[in-house]
Amino acid sequence: MAAPDFYNILGIARGATAEDVKRAYRILARRWHPDRNPADADAEIRFKDITIAYRTLSDPDRRARYDRLGPLYTEDGRPPRPEDLNQVANTVWANLFRWRSVQRGEDLRFTLSVSLEEVASGVDREIVVPRSVRCRTCSGEGADPDGGKETCPACKGTGRASGPRLLRSDCYHCGGRGFQIVRACADCHGAGRRAVDDHIVVKVPPGVGPGQKLRVGGKGNASRRAGEPGDLLVVISVADHPLFERRGDDAFVELPLTFAELALGADVTVPTLEGNTTIRVPPGSTPGKVLRLAGRGITRLGKRTRGDLHIQLALEVPPALDEAQIAALRRWLDGLPPSAHPRRHHFDRLVRDRS
Repeated sequence: MAAPDFYNILGIARGATAEDVKRAYRILARRWHPDRNPADADAEIRFKDITIAYRTLSDPDRRARYDRLGPLYTEDGRPPRPEDLNQVANTVWANLFRWRSVQRGEDLRFTLSVSLEEVASGVDREIVVPRSVRCRTCSGEGADPDGGKETCPACKGTGRASGPRLLRSDCYHCGGRGFQIVRACADCHGAGRRAVDDHIVVKVPPGVGPGQKLRVGGKGNASRRAGEPGDLLVVISVADHPLFERRGDDAFVELPLTFAELALGADVTVPTLEGNTTIRVPPGSTPGKVLRLAGRGITRLGKRTRGDLHIQLALEVPPALDEAQIAALRRWLDGLPPSAHPRRHHFDRLVRDRS
């Protein structure tokens, strides 16, 4: 990792004397010592940065080496790694074209469960998403609007550190804002944003699949600075259906039928993704046969055409019969000629021929 700007961390000019370095360190160390800021998790990190900066700039040899190497400086004197060089190059490139790294708000994820019927036709669903929005009282600055901020003394309000222009970074003490908070906003307690439960309407397009992400722009968390808010990523989950199975853009349903319905044919009410309809089962249908209802499946994503609905016929055998039913069934079976079951008759003949 490239070395940070130690002068920026201590808030001093590059020509500062040894006494200036010591004075700046004492002030900052007293302010950010973890013992004086037990509730501030950021204090320990700042105190460590301040200590390392002082250790480098208070030693003449280390300071001379740091002034010579800048961000490529290392305390142990090792050569810079490739990632260090890339980081420095990116900083130079950004500053050359005056790109400011404005922090964007965090993206949020929300899992939305929809039914297969909703997938087939698309649906608008309202969801409630906990998210952070910009505080209106302080306009996201975090300071009391009535004199709650003052110009940052380290950067004099510029938001930028001193030093070579191509290596210049955001001011360490104000984070590039140009001001420091002396009295926090009472509504957001200095955060610049506040938590809300936002009601958001999500347009689920027809044909969407499980695991697909729908991006709702600007509905993530607000930026901690002046950047754009993040986005909301809605992850689609399709609930299991008690009747239908989805295979791509087609839907499948198994239709249990009695032997009489298969043999004689029947008009049967079956489900579709829009409601119920009646189909005609042809006489002499066999289990496993599939009837296709064209265009009654799922709308293809981004198109107006739809897949098909496939209805597979299944024979449901009664699990138990009483004696009268068994006797009636045997009489019926004994009265059938071999031609009534040609496949069984052919099978039995092949088995007999093997002996």
